[in-house]
Amino acid sequence: MKNERNSITPNEVNKYIYCPYQWYYERLYGRKEIYELRKERNKKFNLNDKTLSNFKKGTKFHEAYYIKFELYKFVKKILAIGFLLVIVYYLSGVKV
Repeated sequence: MKNERNSITPNEVNKYIYCPYQWYYERLYGRKEIYELRKERNKKFNLNDKTLSNFKKGTKFHEAYYIKFELYKFVKKILAIGFLLVIVYYLSGVKV
């Protein structure tokens, strides 16, 4: 076992709650060994590193979400101004 300590840190408890298998294998082999094994497997089977592609996908999602949010705020302001103009029009008593 890579980690021979008898105590468990709060970070390890958090990892265990998230995924007991992840905690166990990191404690057994160590994070560096797991990383090296993953790199070796990816090279052997010609797999891409998912971490970077997930990061790119997340960045793209958040950029699109930001654009939609800004558009939502803009439409909301336009509708509020239009609503206020309608109220002012009816309160002024202008007859067409």
